[in-house]
Amino acid sequence: MQTIGAARLPLPETGALPAGGERSQAGELIGGLLQLCVAAAVTVLPVVAHTTHPLLGIAAVLLLAGGCAILSPSAAIVSVLFAFIFQNLAVSFVSGRIHTPDDFDIIRSYNFFILCITWLVTAWRFLTEPQDAAVYRFIRVTVGAMVLIGAYFLVGFALYGFTAIVYLRNVVSPLLLFQICLIGFANAPVRLGAALSAIGAIVLYCGFAEFLFRDEWLYFTNGDTFWALNAGPNWQTMDYDKTLRETGRVVTGLTDTFKIEFFNSPLLSDLGIVMMRLFGPNMHSISFAYCLAFFTTFSLYRGRLVQAALFFVLMFLCNAKGPLIMFLMVGLSWTVFRLFGSRMALCLHGAALGVYAVVGCVVGLHIGDFHVLGLMSGFYEFALNPIGHGLGAGGNYSSEFSTIDWPLAQALGRTPFPVESSVGVLLYQMGVFAFAVIAVYVWIACRTMGLARITRNDLHAAAALSLLSLVVNGLFQEEAYFSLLTLTLFLGLAGMILGAGIRTGATA
Repeated sequence: MQTIGAARLPLPETGALPAGGERSQAGELIGGLLQLCVAAAVTVLPVVAHTTHPLLGIAAVLLLAGGCAILSPSAAIVSVLFAFIFQNLAVSFVSGRIHTPDDFDIIRSYNFFILCITWLVTAWRFLTEPQDAAVYRFIRVTVGAMVLIGAYFLVGFALYGFTAIVYLRNVVSPLLLFQICLIGFANAPVRLGAALSAIGAIVLYCGFAEFLFRDEWLYFTNGDTFWALNAGPNWQTMDYDKTLRETGRVVTGLTDTFKIEFFNSPLLSDLGIVMMRLFGPNMHSISFAYCLAFFTTFSLYRGRLVQAALFFVLMFLCNAKGPLIMFLMVGLSWTVFRLFGSRMALCLHGAALGVYAVVGCVVGLHIGDFHVLGLMSGFYEFALNPIGHGLGAGGNYSSEFSTIDWPLAQALGRTPFPVESSVGVLLYQMGVFAFAVIAVYVWIACRTMGLARITRNDLHAAAALSLLSLVVNGLFQEEAYFSLLTLTLFLGLAGMILGAGIRTGATA
């Protein structure tokens, strides 16, 4: 394969491609809108069909996602991303027709079904069509990680049942989307810029509508019903009473549960600032903040400054520390990249992340931060059992999570089992092999940065630096690895970049 030198390569996502791939701006816009319409149909129709009968929902998702993946790989990728972001909003709209917790759990898993169906079609295409040698290299490494994950899933499923399925989805999704994007972009000129911009515009609308008109937003989206199904009614869970006991704050309704101290940190509690968190169309504040960090990065490093500023405002209003710290650190390291090159940026970024990890642990232990206590539990349990307990053990989805005595955990310096930390939970579940999975994330980030050294493309560098930051944020947030809108989105972007690099002749 021919190696392209230091010339800056255009990104396929922007719609600018080498000769033979040009289309008018109007054509790009029409194509993006068509992809968006297809994605909306693939996401929404199975949800609506499920409220009539679950078998109809399953049949709809199989037919629509499978057909889309076969006929248009680019539309299939857009559909996966759209489902990750907006599926829970669709579920919220029809939540009045959902009557059991089991139905609620199944209907919210359709975005994972869409991902898996798209991956199966992509895998079939990969096995039946000739591929570049570089594609095989990435696939071998990521499949190796997936085999390890699968082995620990079998152990976990035998021991913990459904919880193991939840963590299988969480751990394997980033690698599935990476492979889909890598193969899709390596085999054909894929243009997603218009569709992603349209998705971003809808995200902005939802975010600002929720912030400015919270009560109306909850009313028109059936938010009260959705949250009751998500957490259970207060008369059963007694969550309001628990909040009063733990924080002294009186909770009189749903929106009171959205209020937190500034950035949810004891270090800033003296400011006396109380914020109302944004949850976005995905109905999860931390995940929504990472989604906004993704769109801020995608916009900023493609020169869309106004869009990036709007996304950043919403990200700040989410009041989540991890995404904001990640975004700011990437910005500083990107400056080094522009001034001194990729190697210097990578070294300084790694050093800064090391300092951030150490300081975060020291300060977190001093103030009794729950995320650090969960991480310490992961290290403690890893020393006792370096082989691991299987997927589904520990974590925020554990049935024993609600029984944790947090004051006792603060006194001990660790929780009874790992929670609130992706790294801690992964160590507890997969033992020493968790390092192999994390090493794959780091390797992909380094290969993306290697491509940035060749292309000098700002988004390439920002994607690589963001991935490395997410790896470290996994120390302090379970959502960093285990949400469909965090590591999964950024690994998907890395797959697009590396796949396009392979197709256009660049080597990392």
